[in-house]
Amino acid sequence: MEFIQSGQEGPVQIPLGQARCSATALSASEGEDTPVVIDPAVLAEQARASMSLPAPEIGTAPPLGKPRFVNMPSWMWIDAASWEQVSATASVSAGSVTVTATPERVLWDTGDGHQVVCQSAGTVFSRAVFRESGSPDCGHTYTSLPPGGPGSEVGLEAVWEWSVSWSTSTGDGGDLEGLSTSSTEAVVVSEIHAVVTHTR
Repeated sequence: MEFIQSGQEGPVQIPLGQARCSATALSASEGEDTPVVIDPAVLAEQARASMSLPAPEIGTAPPLGKPRFVNMPSWMWIDAASWEQVSATASVSAGSVTVTATPERVLWDTGDGHQVVCQSAGTVFSRAVFRESGSPDCGHTYTSLPPGGPGSEVGLEAVWEWSVSWSTSTGDGGDLEGLSTSSTEAVVVSEIHAVVTHTR
């Protein structure tokens, strides 16, 4: 038996050692006339455990390395090219079990005690999009400075949640426990001071 993973990264051979026990159980044992059959859900769990999902690649506007300012919206997104299903298939002589991970949402911990839930990868900032929509579909506005004051850093974490399901070549299937990947970037939060002058 072998595990083959496909999706955003293309076909990837997954080590056979992870599935050796199930392969023995699903094929005829030496000296036995009748093969031992196990629940395909067990094989699905092994395929799930072997999956390698992409971590979110964080993008922001203002760009990473530049400060975002209090009371001004900032944009957040992850690489949309990675927003696609990833699958892993366990094949034996009697058939196959395929496990599929589907992107669901991204939970953003903005580092100031707030969380933003985005149901998509988000929109990459551009002047054209800004002129059309004015505000991001996935963003956050900092309303106060970090404890360290202007110019201090906070951690911006993206937790990418995936739903997971399995199916067999004989038509069985179901849902499995979801998976998640995460990335964190340090961002600077500052403020803009307005200067009022009186002219005559």
